[in-house]
Amino acid sequence: MNKCVVCGAQFKPLKHYPERKTCSEECLRIHMKNLVPEAFLENCFKEGNVPFNKGVPQKEWLSKEARERCSKTYIQYQENTASPLSKIEGRYLPHNTYSKGTITKRKHIHKKGKFKGKVDYEYYINIDWKGNRKPNNLYRRYLWEYYHQQDIPKGMVVYCPSTNPDDWTKENLQLITRGDLARLNRWG
Repeated sequence: MNKCVVCGAQFKPLKHYPERKTCSEECLRIHMKNLVPEAFLENCFKEGNVPFNKGVPQKEWLSKEARERCSKTYIQYQENTASPLSKIEGRYLPHNTYSKGTITKRKHIHKKGKFKGKVDYEYYINIDWKGNRKPNNLYRRYLWEYYHQQDIPKGMVVYCPSTNPDDWTKENLQLITRGDLARLNRWG
């Protein structure tokens, strides 16, 4: 039998938790509240608190040296974490950044459905495409637009009917609606 640290009542401990110190959920809440030091509760912000710098420009409440220290994150000053492309681009880039025009092949494993466990490969190209600075552009979308010299209409996707992921011929890239793609993915 254990003794409750809050109310002093005797209780039988559970098999999977023999070191339990409280007899009920209510006593547990009181015990957890008592564990928090008073100094911590006094230093917490109260509800409705207004920060001292709300609506005030940064240069009025932060010194020049502090603004310079905060202008770049700590990780950007570490040489081993920056990509060699950082010097070329003139901005910080992570260590795994690819150069423009790089085509990467990524593995995708299906997590559910009738194809659960099946491994597919997708190709991505790292380019500034249609004003998009994100490097993850599907290579087949890029190729379709390159071959046909027009944008992909809204609601349409590029579909590859062959099972070979390395076949990038113009005939293998078809434009279909999202509804047709859903039917193909469902029925095969």
